[in-house]
Order: sequence, then structure tokens, then C-alpha cells
Amino acid sequence: MLPFLAATASAQNNVAANVKAVNTEKVFRTPDVDSKPQLKNGMNGLSAFIGSNYKFPEIKNKQVKIFVSFIVEPDGSTSDEKAFYISIKDLISNGDPAKIETEDEKTANVRQANLLKKEAVRVIKAFNEKWTPATKDGKTVRCLYNYPINFNIE
Repeated sequence: MLPFLAATASAQNNVAANVKAVNTEKVFRTPDVDSKPQLKNGMNGLSAFIGSNYKFPEIKNKQVKIFVSFIVEPDGSTSDEKAFYISIKDLISNGDPAKIETEDEKTANVRQANLLKKEAVRVIKAFNEKWTPATKDGKTVRCLYNYPINFNIE
């Protein structure tokens, strides 16, 4: 019985070694810091990167807004990238009265929204420019940053 117990403990130690360390320091919101996270060359660089690297799906006539969030760490890196909101609207209305979606159409729209959000997270994670971190009381701190991604697909 003792060798099995030792093997189990050894396996648990190997799993623990492969888990990324979780930072438990407080995460501040941007209104609560003295200086917000910034990019050295401004936000235009992030916008250009997204525009160049976002892989647009096979959809047409849509206005899309995706809000992503991430934590800017004290070393200027980012973590915990998420897409937390998406809005998809027709870019040009075809003038038809309100149409009731079928269950298949609803399922397809949810799938499409999830793919758009997943792609937004992929692009944000791929952006590797270091940020100037937020400061609070003269110290660099972790800060939650929200960023909107907007585009029209014609």
C-alpha cells in the first residue's frame, strides 16, 4: 500500500509543477489607479495589430462590437484575456419586418458569436508589445483593462 501512496504523491507533485503560478495580488480597475496602463506608441498600434491579424469569418453585412478584457501586469505583460461582450447587428437593414429566428438560426448565431469572441481573444493574446503598467501610490500594480473591438463586415 505504501508504494502506491508514494506514486500518487509523486504524480501530484508533477501536475503541480506544470500548473502556471497564479498571481494573487489585487487587481485594480482603471478608475482606481493613479495612472492607467498605456502603450508606448499609443492605442493606434493595438488597433492596427487587430486590423491586420483578425481573421474575419465568412459573414456579410454585419456591424460587430466585441469587448475584451485583460490584466496588465506590473512587468507590462498581459494575462487573463477574455471576451466578455459581443453585439452583432445588420449593417444595412433589408427593410423586412422583424423575423422570428428558428432554433437552427439561433444556434448558428450563437456559434458565430462564440467564434468571433474566440478570435478576438486569440488576437489580443498574440499582441506582444509591453505595456507601461498602471501605478497606485507610486507602485506598479495589476490593472484590469477593457478594450472595444469594432468592425463592419460588408
